[in-house]
Amino acid sequence: MVEEELVRPLSVVAWTGEAETILVNGNSFSGLNGNESQSPEPWTKPDPSIQSSCGPEVIRVEPGKTYRMRMIGGTALNLVSVAFEDHRNLSVMAADAGYTKLADTDRIQIGSGQRFDFVLRTKTENELRSLGKSVFWIQLETRYRPINVTSYALLSYNTNLVVDQSTPSSPPATPPLILTNQIQDWLEYTLEPLVPNGFPSAREVSRQVILSSAQLAAASGVFASVQNRTWTESNEHLGNTSFDDRNSSVGTPYLIDIYKRGEEAIPDYETTVRKYGGWDPNLNVYVAKVGEVIDIVLVNEPDGLPIGLDIHPWHIHGGHIYDLGSGPGTYNATTNEERLGRYNPVLRDTTMLYKYTTGQYVGENKNYTSQGWRAWRLKVQDPG
Repeated sequence: MVEEELVRPLSVVAWTGEAETILVNGNSFSGLNGNESQSPEPWTKPDPSIQSSCGPEVIRVEPGKTYRMRMIGGTALNLVSVAFEDHRNLSVMAADAGYTKLADTDRIQIGSGQRFDFVLRTKTENELRSLGKSVFWIQLETRYRPINVTSYALLSYNTNLVVDQSTPSSPPATPPLILTNQIQDWLEYTLEPLVPNGFPSAREVSRQVILSSAQLAAASGVFASVQNRTWTESNEHLGNTSFDDRNSSVGTPYLIDIYKRGEEAIPDYETTVRKYGGWDPNLNVYVAKVGEVIDIVLVNEPDGLPIGLDIHPWHIHGGHIYDLGSGPGTYNATTNEERLGRYNPVLRDTTMLYKYTTGQYVGENKNYTSQGWRAWRLKVQDPG
């Protein structure tokens, strides 16, 4: 339904609503009702047989242990902030399957497609006895959505202590934790590789590529775009067609096309870089040479549309990228390079492009300051 609505004409597009709950391993208490999550009518009635079986995920641990926890962001739209009641001494040890030096934090913040491994140190039995309980809330909250939902899981200790060990049958009336709304600086310029990762210096960078993402409105619909260009499953926009061209132009998958046609299917690198900044208008692809180092700057562009362009993850297939950090306004390579002089970025494959501006309709008054940027450094080592 979401995909169908997003490609409908702008005049009749209907938003499908916000998340009603956040699942942990498929479990959660009952969520918001349709009218509470801005879902369009008609709302479906809850199924009592399903509703009665709703309950939180219970993670069982032993006292006085150190656990490696792995969290995978399986959400569609939401960035989620996660914290453990009375367990605020977490340490991130890996990001996107790459080991990092331990980075202390009081919460985990995760977006679609991201993966974080972190260390959880459990309470001793004496600490549990002092607290008078062995079951603790895990609080999950979405951020930067029109409606931010709070969901729960449980951390439960296996212990023979005479303390409260009951599993709650409903969420708490008042959230036990206060999670910050300041999400943009979480572990920025903090995560470093556990072992040297060959981070290339600025002197090795051959060129910079800007990728500005925005939503463009036309009578035929709203289009998510990068540099005013689109790619969809039904239209590859070959031959530099307009972003709102709905004519199907799906041909052979690009890598298969290269396999079949060889050099004929590969852009002319020198011409493409010199004339189009690395983008080939006929094939609608960006080019790179094996061995070169490219800085890629992702920009969250204001568009003034009522549905806005939210914070969202960017993912790269194939080789990972060095995450150079993020910030507000316009990217300044010189300023950012000064920060990198004291910091060795980790390799990532999914990072968040934030918005640092307030308000939902940023840009509608022609205030076109970018909402935020993130920079990557790509050392091209994998063909394809």
